[in-house]
Amino acid sequence: MVGSARLRKVDVRVLASTNKDLLTLVKKGLFREDLFFRINVIAIEVPPLRERGDDILLLTHHFAERFSRESGKPTLRLSDEALQVLRNYRWPGNVREIENVIQRLVVMTEGDLIDVPDLPSLMRFSALGGLGFTRTLAEVEAEYIRNVLASVEGNKTRAAEILASTARPCAKN
Repeated sequence: MVGSARLRKVDVRVLASTNKDLLTLVKKGLFREDLFFRINVIAIEVPPLRERGDDILLLTHHFAERFSRESGKPTLRLSDEALQVLRNYRWPGNVREIENVIQRLVVMTEGDLIDVPDLPSLMRFSALGGLGFTRTLAEVEAEYIRNVLASVEGNKTRAAEILASTARPCAKN
């Protein structure tokens, strides 16, 4: 107890989590070596969500059911194509990002079926790249523009806005 002079024996376990490579930080002098060896009893490495495709699908279904139930809507279903896009997306925000995306889809969708055009644009267009390196840059660019146009049902103004927001300046030598 705080302020007590009486000693008490306790049995505790500490569970610590990080997304950093602590051993590398120890070698660089950025993490205390003694602390590292005290807490590094059992290390459990969990790969990022993007490397666990089946977990992405399980989480997608879990959150779709949960948010549909909470909002009083029929359970949201996702097309096979939309599920494939979700599975191939890199998920930099891990589970929190997938939770937020599914919640937004449940709230913003009128029906109960989600297809690729219903997904956030960043997600839709990042999934287009798995087609290999056999095409020229001009072919890839033309296909990308066609896909953007198709996703906005031919609205050239909206397509131009999306293309402008995804454009990145090229690095000069």
